[in-house]
Amino acid sequence: MDNLLTIVRDWHCDEFLGITLCFNSIFFLAFFLLDGLAIVEIIRSRRSDGDKLLWVLLILFFQVFGLIAYFFFSDRKRYQRSTWYRNIA
Repeated sequence: MDNLLTIVRDWHCDEFLGITLCFNSIFFLAFFLLDGLAIVEIIRSRRSDGDKLLWVLLILFFQVFGLIAYFFFSDRKRYQRSTWYRNIA
């Protein structure tokens, strides 16, 4: 953990291009961590092995798009079975 903090602390941005590179490095690190958390969540879930493989491959090949798709579209059945409404009939 100390090495990661040292790396983040030692980033310096001197020029306009340096600011862009530093900004991109922070986003890369954030998406790398979020992708890892999503993959761990997928592996620990009760989905079928085929569904797990599909989601993991989607996140690995399309990092940003796959992560967004996973968080928005992965648990649609959970929302269909929600109990916050009652059937009228």
